Amino acid sequence: MVATVRLALLGALAIVDAATAAVGALVVVPSIRRVWTRCTRSVWARVALLTLGFYSVDTKTVSLQKGRRDARKKNATGKAERSGVRSGDIIVANHASYVDILYLVAKYAPVFVELDNATMCARPISPWAALRAPAQMTPALLQAKDARPLKNITEEARVGNRGPVVVFPENATTNGRALLQLLPIFGEYSNLDEKSNIHVVAFKYPFQSFSPAYSVGNQAAHLFGLCCQVYNSISVRVLDPDEAPRVADSPMFSDSSEPMDIDEDVAEKLLQLSRLRMTKMTAMDKRDFLTFYYKRAKGYGKRADGRPVTI
Repeated sequence: MVATVRLALLGALAIVDAATAAVGALVVVPSIRRVWTRCTRSVWARVALLTLGFYSVDTKTVSLQKGRRDARKKNATGKAERSGVRSGDIIVANHASYVDILYLVAKYAPVFVELDNATMCARPISPWAALRAPAQMTPALLQAKDARPLKNITEEARVGNRGPVVVFPENATTNGRALLQLLPIFGEYSNLDEKSNIHVVAFKYPFQSFSPAYSVGNQAAHLFGLCCQVYNSISVRVLDPDEAPRVADSPMFSDSSEPMDIDEDVAEKLLQLSRLRMTKMTAMDKRDFLTFYYKRAKGYGKRADGRPVTI
């Protein structure tokens, strides 16, 4: 009964979001239209989280430097770090569930991107596409006409005040217990924007019976299972901005004798922040696994000749 009511409310929210988006499309002034869309979607995302049972979010800004007092730790609502995230900045996070998307929309109203596993280029996608992406096969390559350097996307977000740009370097969701290998997105000069600050965010989902993390299977069935739980938990850890990797420290820009590898630094900080281990699997390994998984699921209950098994 609870799950049915929640699903009905989520459906109503989807309709309301579509309606407010349609109203926003009628606004002639682009800046006002963007503010309208960002504000309304942020509200609907917050309501969706409440509907799913995420009544509170354990958000903390964390310092990884030993012996340093975390001056922002008292602000459990996360307001301190929000003021430091600007349009055109880059939020790098692990990806464990479509719930990640709801939280990011509610808090930052960002631009989401999908990554090309070979060229490290990206293409912007809508929040709705980002919500559905975990249920779809990770594309090995993006179409050439859609793939663009990350720098172009961050510059557009900054100029158009469209919010920060969210990048999931794993390029796929996990079960929330480990990280996939991260794509070296900052190794490409065309992706480096000196004006963009990097913010590292780690998601975890404490649970007892049913995990909010979603990496495989039917998304609708997972959503139903999530709605069956009265209460769900999410833990968000944000790296202290003073300790976050800086694009200016890249070998492409730095004159230092020991320039920093941004991708390695991001991976190290994300590991420490999430307190998860990193596997040797990549997004393409998961793609191969899902291909096998869905083929086996499709053929389950059939004989070798294709006839159904009768009992």
